[in-house]
Amino acid sequence: MVAAVRRGALCDNGKVDTSLMVGPNLLGALTYFDLISTMCVLALVIPNFSRTTTEANFSTPVNVVLSVVALGVYAVFLTAQMGRYSNLYTERESLVIHDDGDQEADEQGLTLWKAATLLVVGLLVVCLIAESMGQLIETGITDLGLPSSLAGVLVAILILAPEALNAVQAASQGEVQRSINTLYGSVVATVSLTVPAVLVLGVITNTDVILGLEPFEMVLLALTLILSYPHPRLTGIEGLMKLVIFLFWILLQVA
Repeated sequence: MVAAVRRGALCDNGKVDTSLMVGPNLLGALTYFDLISTMCVLALVIPNFSRTTTEANFSTPVNVVLSVVALGVYAVFLTAQMGRYSNLYTERESLVIHDDGDQEADEQGLTLWKAATLLVVGLLVVCLIAESMGQLIETGITDLGLPSSLAGVLVAILILAPEALNAVQAASQGEVQRSINTLYGSVVATVSLTVPAVLVLGVITNTDVILGLEPFEMVLLALTLILSYPHPRLTGIEGLMKLVIFLFWILLQVA
C-alpha cells in the first residue's frame, strides 16, 4: 500500500493499471504458503483429533515421524531456495521503487561471510536482550493479572522485531518478495524447527506437550491461512486484515 502511494496514481482513464501495483514472485510465494499451511495443520490442528492420546498430542512414534518430516521438509526447502529454484525467491525488479543512491548501494552489497556474521551477531544480541527482559515481562504480566501466554507473545515480538522492521522497510520500497522471504521464511523456520525442539524437550524433561490449538485459535489460523494465499498484485489490505486477526487474538486472550 505504501509503495503504491509512493508511485502516485494507479488509474488511467478511469481504469486501474495493475502493472504498477506491487506483487510477489508468485511461484515462490506459493511454495511458502504450501509449506506453512501444511505444517501448521499437521502440527497445530490434527493433534486435536488424535485417537492415540487423551491430550491434544500424538503418540511418541507419530511425534518422531512429525519431527523428522518437519526437519526434512525444511532442509529440502532451504536446498531448493538456495539451489536450482533460487530464481523463484528473487525480486521482480520492475516493481521495485529505487531511491537516489539505492542502486549504487545494492551493487556494493555485502559478501556472504559478512552478511552471515552480522546475522549471527544480531541474533545473539536479540536473544540476550529477550532473555534479560523475559523475567521482567513475565513479572509484569503476572502483576497485572493477564494470561501468562501474553508474556510469550511479547518476548516473541521482541525477538522478531528486527525481521518485522526489515520486512516493513522492504514492502515500503515495493520489494514484496524480500518482505515475503523475511516474514514467511521466519514462519516456515518457526514451525519446522520449533515443533521438533519442543517435542524433544518434552521427552527430556518428562513434560506433557500440547500441540493442538484451542477451537477459536484453529478458526483464526484457518482465516489467517486463507488471507495468506498469494495474490498476483497486492494492495496492503491483506496485511491489514492479518493485523485485525492478531488484535482479536490478543483481545480473546485477555477477555
